[in-house]
Amino acid sequence: MPDPTAGVVVTYFPDEEFEARLGAVVREVSPVLVVDNSADPAAGDRLAAVCDRCGARLLRHAANLGTAAALNRGFAELARLGCGWAVAFDQDSVPAEGLAGALRACAASDPYRPAAVVGANWTDAARDAPARHLTRHPRFPLAFRRVAAEQDLPAVTTVIMSGSLFALEAWRELKGFDESLFLDLVDADYCLRARQAGWAVRVAAAARLLHARGRKRAVRLAGRTWWPAFMPPARLHLLFRNRVLLLRRHAWREPHWAAFETAYALKILAEVLFLEDQKTAKLGACLRGTGAGIVGRHEAAGAGAPGLPG
Repeated sequence: MPDPTAGVVVTYFPDEEFEARLGAVVREVSPVLVVDNSADPAAGDRLAAVCDRCGARLLRHAANLGTAAALNRGFAELARLGCGWAVAFDQDSVPAEGLAGALRACAASDPYRPAAVVGANWTDAARDAPARHLTRHPRFPLAFRRVAAEQDLPAVTTVIMSGSLFALEAWRELKGFDESLFLDLVDADYCLRARQAGWAVRVAAAARLLHARGRKRAVRLAGRTWWPAFMPPARLHLLFRNRVLLLRRHAWREPHWAAFETAYALKILAEVLFLEDQKTAKLGACLRGTGAGIVGRHEAAGAGAPGLPG
């Protein structure tokens, strides 16, 4: 029998294989709400038929309001239905059998420090590589390290949204996800706020998830295979803006996370410069996004914003 844990799937023009992925979600959690940001009547009608066949309920947005707003709407509806836990998914993720049970077991592993979020032990579908999870270095508090989840990780810094279990009690206490961020780093901000409020963030080793991250593809250079993200310029603008906004918000409390995000930003810039196309447009977007974050601009992304994370 499925674990009695609800699910929220955020969609934005899902592809033809989405029905199979949604079926895997419905077999794992129940009830399942699909919150759609496509804002397109024809796409919405097709998605409604998919949800009917799979046994999920569809909630439509009249505009692309972003990941944070979709999660807040879905979680609010589940809370109204009396659910206490919800697993969030994006449209490109596939849970393995037993994911929900493993997440709930990890959440209950320490009754003295309740978990706000328990992340999945996910595998990058493009690279067929298991994820490594961000933690503070045990000997150097200002440094970070990334570790594989060979067993449950009782204290990590952040987890990705997809495949993660959220305690709706914590979601209410934290006043939900920050909708001004729209898309990128919504999950990181939530985890950091949860940690600062005394909640735990964990990873369940047995909770397996296959997850496709954006448009990654292999590029050969200097005898080695690299996997740049190939984000469009509008997405890079949003990512770099949000990173600076969050550094202003959290860096002094979580310096190891700030060090990681700074290193990751430099990695993206290097990939754009040496491995990707549209270099001028992309580097310009990174620069403008950084400037928007420095001045604290929270302009709405709007209905024409780039697609949801994959």
